[in-house]
Amino acid sequence: MTLALAGAFFVPASAVPTTPVITAVAPRVYLWPAGSPYGMTPRAQSGPQQLAYAGGHKGHGIDTQPAVYLVFWGSQWSKTDPYATYERRFFAGLYGRGDDWTGSQSQYCEGVAMSSVDCPRKGAHIGVPSHRQVLKGVWFDDASMAVPTDVGVQVGDGGSPDTVAEEAVRAAQHFGNTTNARNRNAIYLINLPSHFDGPRFGIGYCAYHAALASTIGDLAYATIPYLTDIENPEHAGLTCGQNIVNKGAAGTYDGVSIVAGHEYLEAVTDPWPGTGWVDSAGEETADKCAWKSSGDGAMGNLRLPTGTFAVQGMWSNLAGNGEGQCVTHQR
Repeated sequence: MTLALAGAFFVPASAVPTTPVITAVAPRVYLWPAGSPYGMTPRAQSGPQQLAYAGGHKGHGIDTQPAVYLVFWGSQWSKTDPYATYERRFFAGLYGRGDDWTGSQSQYCEGVAMSSVDCPRKGAHIGVPSHRQVLKGVWFDDASMAVPTDVGVQVGDGGSPDTVAEEAVRAAQHFGNTTNARNRNAIYLINLPSHFDGPRFGIGYCAYHAALASTIGDLAYATIPYLTDIENPEHAGLTCGQNIVNKGAAGTYDGVSIVAGHEYLEAVTDPWPGTGWVDSAGEETADKCAWKSSGDGAMGNLRLPTGTFAVQGMWSNLAGNGEGQCVTHQR
């Protein structure tokens, strides 16, 4: 209740908005550029190849009803940037007519024994978004410039919050997701502006996904650099998928849908990295098939009602007569 006295308004402490506090940060899972020395692509390993359930984080091992929130962080962005338009169209088209790509991950579930490599028919599986629309919100956060964290913190593998993690929390607040339940299936894709990643940002990568615990709940988020900054030889551009499927102008944003799709489905199958579905080497569904250019699960075009978009293959435990392999179902 708000009380008025002599023209002044007094708001009870319980009604005063508080700034959320980040209490823990999960390890980051990086997608390295094609041909990067930091990882073999596609991933090769000895032993069983299947993804296995790692038990979940506080009972949360998959997203049963995924929800994507796109954030274009910083006043450096233009709302008419065709890069942003392309990404919005990609997510707006998923789960619609022609999308038999996301469905390849519906085989994975939670609530099964650790190390399980398959799921019962019944139970909590990765499902479809409400109203079959995964894109639940878009925010151009242009109140101020996006600013990177010092390199020692930004490129670390968990343990310290950074400016991107803080932006993910602001995004959750912006979209009204201020409880653990509201963030249960949410994924915040934080798009960095052009030329954000200078030399101080550290080793070049194509993206990463991570998670954090906060006073408004556990949040899954991904960091997507401006993937067409081809003048930076250590980052993005041609090494992160530009023109890798389509040639000329048609392939300018190939890397945007490949990388964003990669991070999205990894966040769906492993929301708190390392606790969902991973293989014996710790690789996730998309990492096992990253940059695969031929054979089963090779990169190709996905034709949706909102356009044609390049995507990569994802790992399926059920494919290959139950031995598992990379699969794509684009038409």
